[in-house]
Amino acid sequence: MLSRFVFTALLLSISCIGIAEDDFSPTSQGSDLNQDIRELQQSNQIYEQVIKNLIQRIEQLENTVRESGQADSPRKDSSNTPVDPEVREKLEQEIEENSRLIQSTFEQRLVKEGGVLLAKNQLTYEPGLSYAYSSYDKIVVDGFTIFPILVIGDIVSEKVDREIITINNSFRYGLGNDMQIDVFIPYGYRKEEVFRQDGFTRSKSTEGLGDISLGFSYQLIKAHSNWPDTVVGFNWKTTTGDDPYRQLGLDKLARGSGFDTFGLSFTSIAQNDPIVLFGGYSINYTEEENKEIGLVKPGLSHSFTLGMALALNFDTSLSFNLQFQNTGKTKIDGRRINGSDFTTSTFGVGMSIATGDSYAVDIDLAIGLTAASPDFQLTVSFPFNFTL
Repeated sequence: MLSRFVFTALLLSISCIGIAEDDFSPTSQGSDLNQDIRELQQSNQIYEQVIKNLIQRIEQLENTVRESGQADSPRKDSSNTPVDPEVREKLEQEIEENSRLIQSTFEQRLVKEGGVLLAKNQLTYEPGLSYAYSSYDKIVVDGFTIFPILVIGDIVSEKVDREIITINNSFRYGLGNDMQIDVFIPYGYRKEEVFRQDGFTRSKSTEGLGDISLGFSYQLIKAHSNWPDTVVGFNWKTTTGDDPYRQLGLDKLARGSGFDTFGLSFTSIAQNDPIVLFGGYSINYTEEENKEIGLVKPGLSHSFTLGMALALNFDTSLSFNLQFQNTGKTKIDGRRINGSDFTTSTFGVGMSIATGDSYAVDIDLAIGLTAASPDFQLTVSFPFNFTL
């Protein structure tokens, strides 16, 4: 717009010059007129030079503005250009797939913790291998006592090393309507060695089926507002393994507890990508039974779990958990047995690696924090998912 104005002014100036030259030609009379014409011509030359300079300046400014507009135009065009429907659909599918992969990375860990249930007609078979080691010292009286402070015989210090290798077989099946059943079948090998300061060594071992457990879970609360997902579970541990009270005089190791145990548990999870927090509480009640030593009633057991899972990528998650369990004193014929209560606690680190859509690898390491806990326990399992 400015260049057009300047160009018009230039044309008017040239016209004025032509008119001045026509009206005041050298043919006119008088020296004064000739002097005036020369002054006008000089002035017009100056004006023409000024106008040329202005036009050059305007052209430079227009070029600068044009180059600036070309530099900015790609950003404006890219933001305003409509996205191809196919490209948009692919982007949405990729975002959905990434979210699904992150969720599946968490699910495998949370299913094992009991905080997530399987969908209807979905079956998970999880074989695994577990190794636990514990070592402790104990004082043994090789003789008898007459009074609480008088001992007849030898007092011997013993070191006991215990190793347990278990082949685990877990089955979980989704019933639908937020319900799930599960079966746990352990087959184990147990070895125990005793070492004395005098060089005496004793070793014994056993292998076979342990106590089979059956469970049922139901999602009590679904996440909403300030409430996390909460699953309630019921568990029954059978007596398919050896009864330790029947092995007392045989100097053999047992692979079971010898009691039917019923458990009630609550597990809650709160997800905030890429972290999931989970916690749980369980209580186990053991029925009293007649054994060779009398009517035995094991103590009530309370357990607490607190942990978190972190997604490292679309295929791998890392988890940390702290477990605490306290078992009360055992009663024999109605009398509490001192020293029969115990507390176990472990700190665990786990990793889940999704190697495909239907199977994964879980690695868990637990470190004992109390004297009654195993020194460490390493478990490797391979969950396989099926849809029936």
